[in-house]
Formats: sequence, structure tokens, C-alpha cells
Amino acid sequence: MIPTKRVFILGAGFSKPAGMPLATELFSHLVQKRVTDDENDEMGEWLEGLAERLAWLAGNDRKTDSFNMNIEEVFHCANFDIEVFRLSQHLTPVGRQDGPGTPWNVAESIEYWLSYLEYVLCDVILKKENRADLAPIIRWAETIDTGDAVITFNYDTLVERTLTELGKTFNHGMGRENDDGIAVFKLHGSIDWIVAHRAESFSKLDLLFEKKNMNQSEQNTGHVEDDYRLWRCRTRDQLQKWISGRDLQFVQKGASPKTVGIAGLGSYKQLHQIPGLGQVWTSGMRSLYQADVGIVVGFSMSDFDAMAQMQFAGVARKRWKEKRPLPVIVIDPFLNEKTKERYCRVFRSVDFNCSGHETVDWNRF
Repeated sequence: MIPTKRVFILGAGFSKPAGMPLATELFSHLVQKRVTDDENDEMGEWLEGLAERLAWLAGNDRKTDSFNMNIEEVFHCANFDIEVFRLSQHLTPVGRQDGPGTPWNVAESIEYWLSYLEYVLCDVILKKENRADLAPIIRWAETIDTGDAVITFNYDTLVERTLTELGKTFNHGMGRENDDGIAVFKLHGSIDWIVAHRAESFSKLDLLFEKKNMNQSEQNTGHVEDDYRLWRCRTRDQLQKWISGRDLQFVQKGASPKTVGIAGLGSYKQLHQIPGLGQVWTSGMRSLYQADVGIVVGFSMSDFDAMAQMQFAGVARKRWKEKRPLPVIVIDPFLNEKTKERYCRVFRSVDFNCSGHETVDWNRF
């Protein structure tokens, strides 16, 4: 019997049984870490107004708790608020920086709040991950092998941790010579990834990506893919120290501060700012193109995942024209008709399973 090549597509719902928050639950954890009381008041007023407008658009006239909003929706809509305030500056009889209350500076404040929320995202994920119950993830990981591949949109490292505990090797699809084991394509990055200037080298970290440029010089180009490399923490202790100490890092002359290799929040994520993600996306889509079946777990593929929809549709369309449609199974206890419609629109050939993956018999797939 020829082994089936499976590609698992994982979203936040995959990590949920382990104790990780969904996008609709994450926001309350992030806002709890806001900086000062003054900022809490200003940010709270803006969030309250945003929640009321979103409730109105949803046809709900009742007051909505701003802390229960979808974090992706907050970032998506916040960018429109920023643009509206900047437009209002055209009608203001003073300059952009003539006082803290100018429309332009209000827009700058919203940008700052968003950047702060993105910053504390790593702290929240790591805290939740440290308390995670790995049992449902291990249960799944026990059934996969090197013939399978994983496409994940999650920043946490639960998949990698469980594979390591089970003695299974993995790689991140960066195209390196030592890329053995199960391919785990992290399309949005990972909290244990470090983006560092090429002037810096780390003997105790794993180098994931370094672009080869035949015209490379010693001078900085201003282009992240040429000036930076991507590293990965080898151990849990390294990850803890990296996230907790990233404010207190030494920066070498000619370099710049290291950053966490995640693409952030919102519908438009600047994936190109993480060296190597171009290779990850290419390898991930190739794996899906070659798969016998795609198994989606806990990924709603919402409208905030438009890039994933487009890339998946490209693979599905090519296979459809070749008369070998990709069969897809979606496992999610929170499935609704809109989610089902999106999946059928992208993949065409889809079966749905409304069970939680912690109860699924993986041997059936």
C-alpha cells in the first residue's frame, strides 16, 4: 500500500485544546498589559468607540465589550481610523505636531497602541504556552511521520515541542542541507525565531535562513532579506531568555536590534520583513500541490486570511485543471455556514467534520 501524503493546515483552533487563546480571546490578554493609566484612558476610549461601531455594523445596537473583539478585526479596522484622522489633519488650522491633540498625533497614538499590542503578543503567547497541556497535541503528533507536512499559521511552538518530545525530527522548509524530518511550514513566523543583522552570529542558535546574493557587499542595502539572517532558539531556556530580555539587548556597531520573527496582527502582515518566509511559502504551497489530502484543523480561513485564500486557491485551481482535485477535510467544532462556503469556494472538494480534534481518531485519516 502506497503511503498517503498528508498536509495538515493548522490554525488557532488546533492549539485551543492545549490552552492557547483564539483570536476572539486574545485581545483581552493583550490589553491587560497596557502601560500607564493615562494611556489606558485614551486607548480605552478609542477601543470603546471602535467596539460600538463594529456592533452597529453587525446589526447589534447593544453595548459591546471592547475586550471581547477579534484582535485581527481590531487591527484591520484601526488602520482605517488612522487614515481618517490623517485626513482630518487637512481641515485643521494648525500643523501636524502643533499639540498632542491634533488629528495627526491621534493617528500616531493609535499606531503606537497597535505596535505595543503586537510587542506584548509574544509575552502573552509564551506565558500561555508555558501552561499548555500538550496531551491533545501529542495525541496528534504520534500519528504523523516524514511523509506528512504541516502548514501552520500559529506563532506558538506546540507542534515543534511535541515532535521533539516524541523524538521526531522536523524542519521549517528553508531549503537548507540539514532539513530532515517532518516539514513544519510556519507561514506567519514563530516566537522562537530571531531576525538579526548579518554582522551578528550565534553559535548556540540554529541558522534557518541566509540569502545568497551574488552582488552582496559589506554595505547595508536597507533590504531586510539581504541585510539580515533568521535564527531559531534551540532550547526552551533560550526562548525564555530571548523573549524576556529583548528590551535589554546589546547591539553591535553597524547592526540594529534583533526582533522576534513573527509577522504581527491584522489582515495585511508584512511577511517580507522576516528573512526566509518567501522560501517557506513556496515550499508549503509545493507540498500542498503534491499532497494526497489536505487536513485542516482549527483554521477558519477568515476574510483576514485573504493571502492564504489566494495562495490555496492557486494550488487548488492548478490541480483542478490537471483533473486531480485536492480532497480537503476540515475539522473544527466551531464550523458555521460562512466558513464552509469559504472552503468550498477555495478548494471545491471539501468534507467537514464538526468534532474537536482532541476526540478525532487520527488513524482514520
